[in-house]
Amino acid sequence: MRFPIPGARAFVPAALAVTLLITAAPPTPAAAAELSEAAQVINHAKAQLGDPWRYGAAGPYAFDCSGLVIYAYKAAGDLYLIGNGNYRSASSLYKYFRDRGKTSRTTATPGDLVVWGGGTHIGIYLGGGKAISTLTSGVSIHYVNAVTASFTAYLRTGLYQLGTSSTASTVPIRYTNGAVNLRRGPGTEYAVTRVLADRTRLSILGSAKDSGGRTWYKVTREGGYVASWETTS
Repeated sequence: MRFPIPGARAFVPAALAVTLLITAAPPTPAAAAELSEAAQVINHAKAQLGDPWRYGAAGPYAFDCSGLVIYAYKAAGDLYLIGNGNYRSASSLYKYFRDRGKTSRTTATPGDLVVWGGGTHIGIYLGGGKAISTLTSGVSIHYVNAVTASFTAYLRTGLYQLGTSSTASTVPIRYTNGAVNLRRGPGTEYAVTRVLADRTRLSILGSAKDSGGRTWYKVTREGGYVASWETTS
């Protein structure tokens, strides 16, 4: 199966909002383990799985292909490796790396970028022949050869050389205060995807405001949100 690809232009993201999967655990906050820089970029991208494609969008609720790349690298603190956000399309990112001799047809490591169609589409390499990118169906994980445009090159970012983060960050943890609706977006106008039980442990790395200025937490990599006032520490 081959996936269609959208247009490639995107802009620097205005806000960061990434998430971790809800998991069951004892009610005690915990520090996140140290991760490699590549793992951090990939985790930020995976946190957006299912988010829709929209032309020129760079998060936190919708993305185009280069918007997802810039978003994930910026969230991980590694934007400087891909031109500090100054190259806002697949084609300009491809040219940026090609002009510096940092492309390869055969070699890639997780966290490198993948270009298709001579610069019409871009994503992040995950390893094992797979990539994550924003397709017309939304942010998805797929095989490198599974998009309609032909594979062009890997862009060697050098991310793998950075090793692990020197300081482990603390993931904010909250718990549902009673049965809580998990919604597709930050507001009551969004559909409910499921109901979370009382004292469900929520791992949170970002938030968003609804039209009334109230805070919502994005808490699952599928794109679910809960009302902040329905959670407790």
